[in-house]
Amino acid sequence: MPAPRIKPDSVAEASSGASAFSMGRHFMYACGKPHIPVGAHVVPPSGPDWPWREGPEAFDRAFAQMAEHGLTSARIDLLWAAVEPERGRLDEAHLAVLDRVFDAARAHGITLHPALFVGGEVGDAYWDLPWASGVNPHTDPELVKLQAAHAAQLARRWASRPELIAWDLTDEPPFWIYGETTDDEHAVEWTAALTQAIRANHPGCLVTIGTASQEVDGGPFRADVVADALDFACVHPYPIYSPELYADRLGSRRMSMAGAFETALARGAGKSVMVHEFGASSTQFAPEAIADYDRLVCWSSLGAGAIGFYAWCWIDAEPAAYRRAPYVRMPHETQFGLLDAEGKARPRASVQSELARVTGALDLEGLAGDGPWTPASIPVPHEYVKPYDRASYGLDDAPSGPYVPAEKAWEPARDVKPLVRGWLNSYVFASRAGLPCQFPREKLDDSWPATPIALLPAPLTSTTSSLLHMRTSFWQGALDYVEAGGVLYLSCSAETAIPELAEFAGVRIADRAVATDRLELTAVEPFAGLEAGDVVSVELPAAARVGGAANNLHLRGVELDVVDARTVATDAAGLPALTVARRGRGAVVVCAYPIELLAAEIADAHGDADGLWRVYRLVRDLAGIEPPVDLDSPQLARGVLRGPRGGILVATNHGREDVSVPVKTSESSRAAEAVRTIEVVHTAAAVPVEIPDGRPVEAGETVHVPSGGAAIIAWTC
Repeated sequence: MPAPRIKPDSVAEASSGASAFSMGRHFMYACGKPHIPVGAHVVPPSGPDWPWREGPEAFDRAFAQMAEHGLTSARIDLLWAAVEPERGRLDEAHLAVLDRVFDAARAHGITLHPALFVGGEVGDAYWDLPWASGVNPHTDPELVKLQAAHAAQLARRWASRPELIAWDLTDEPPFWIYGETTDDEHAVEWTAALTQAIRANHPGCLVTIGTASQEVDGGPFRADVVADALDFACVHPYPIYSPELYADRLGSRRMSMAGAFETALARGAGKSVMVHEFGASSTQFAPEAIADYDRLVCWSSLGAGAIGFYAWCWIDAEPAAYRRAPYVRMPHETQFGLLDAEGKARPRASVQSELARVTGALDLEGLAGDGPWTPASIPVPHEYVKPYDRASYGLDDAPSGPYVPAEKAWEPARDVKPLVRGWLNSYVFASRAGLPCQFPREKLDDSWPATPIALLPAPLTSTTSSLLHMRTSFWQGALDYVEAGGVLYLSCSAETAIPELAEFAGVRIADRAVATDRLELTAVEPFAGLEAGDVVSVELPAAARVGGAANNLHLRGVELDVVDARTVATDAAGLPALTVARRGRGAVVVCAYPIELLAAEIADAHGDADGLWRVYRLVRDLAGIEPPVDLDSPQLARGVLRGPRGGILVATNHGREDVSVPVKTSESSRAAEAVRTIEVVHTAAAVPVEIPDGRPVEAGETVHVPSGGAAIIAWTC
């Protein structure tokens, strides 16, 4: 059954100048129904600078092929230099060509998502603006005004186009050759000017920005800075380009969860998030491996709350283009296509087709309209959201001196990566433990997350660099959070400093731990599937041993003195390494080692045999948290979407082995009674599984999830 398509006539009836697409509580809506666009970014085979080489025919061919493959949407670039070859003058001849591109999309039932002001596209290519070369488009007031006028003209021209699904202000800002001179304030002002211009001329339209790595790089266009002006946010997860975060094989658990992680992190800024680009090059990875990677990225991201998927890109570059920039300088960019240059489908094309078909048939409103269920919070420091915010200094409510933070001078170019490493590896550990996570932003009133579990991995517990940790006053609410029933987890490094630690956690820091090449946790009592005496160990790689824990306090653990906590595991020296303290109706789990930051140092960490995830399972077990329906296996990442009529479990197998797992319903009587029906909606795999879609199952029945595959299970209440 093909994916349901947006019918041009029905969209046109709803349009009449206003967009037929809108945002609901979580998903995008098309003509009043939830809609997940699934498609690809279309770059003609001749290259991204196609306006100087060919007409709209390449797009017509692409849209026809996309429709044949069951895809529903295409993202295209509008190259600024082609649209506006002279200051203030839009080229009518080129606009007429773009009109025909819109016509072709509509003729084939494909929605169109145009990206303005490109700009940087493919490899190192920046398609410069001859009449404003050397001028930063984000910071120059006159150029910002010209961009607003440019956007307004295009909005007026295409406002009545029913196939226009959403405007993309530009691809991967800040503009590539001006990244170092663009800051948060510039990003806010630029985004506001363009969104206002578009909305004034295309009422009710949707607007976003196709951002890449802004969350994980701490860039000026991260969702915390620009999302308020947008209808939805975007991520372009490319872990292959971030070895400092993902020193892994393509199919590894951490690498293939990059989309889910970035979706969840950006979503914490308050808007729904689309996975706007993703992929890998067939010059560097086997096409079959890329298909498995895509499958895991897409389905795990859906479970984390993603609302749309555009693969990079539709078709490979043709061999004739290899002699031209950017391909002559960046050979890997030639083969990202769902199709090869001759139009033959690569394995990843079927992944997108399957995704479009299955999501198009889901009851999104009834089973997923409320978005993801996330019982655990990993907080985001206010300093990351709004650096050097005077309101965060606590000096405005009483007389104070003229404070200026010297940290600006000590660390003028602050590195966000230690924070991201902690978040990322905490997120992966939690996923293995069956704890879907959200990333709430720290509030200046020091209120704690509303979730029953709070995860605070190092460096959130640290001191020195304010970018990396929670505000000191935040910890004053820890005891209240736990006594009210919350379960708090925190990991310590030799940089950790928490004034109230002994009061709420039952331990205090006595000293730095002895520097070691190997981390061992020996269970003192049973927990998370371990028996007393079982050992979980991690050996650090040589590079980390040489320049890691001995010299970097963020990678070194602490020696704990137990006040009134219970020791659950000890380290190699027999000292407390994992403790639990009961407080009121809740509990606090303390790990004496920064296991998340240590995992970040290990290539291909989080393998099937790695056992550190059990620390997080202890947290889940203490909280008694479980979804109404589960496939409970550490090999599976589980995302849960909820709606008024039930929910959807998305279980993705990031391990190397197939698994067969019994369906489990919550032991909570209230949750178990609420589940009326369960069915396996679909099993996504490289080799089709001989199990019919929509198969009813009962609790206890086994579901097979192949390595690199996903199981989508729906239940009704």
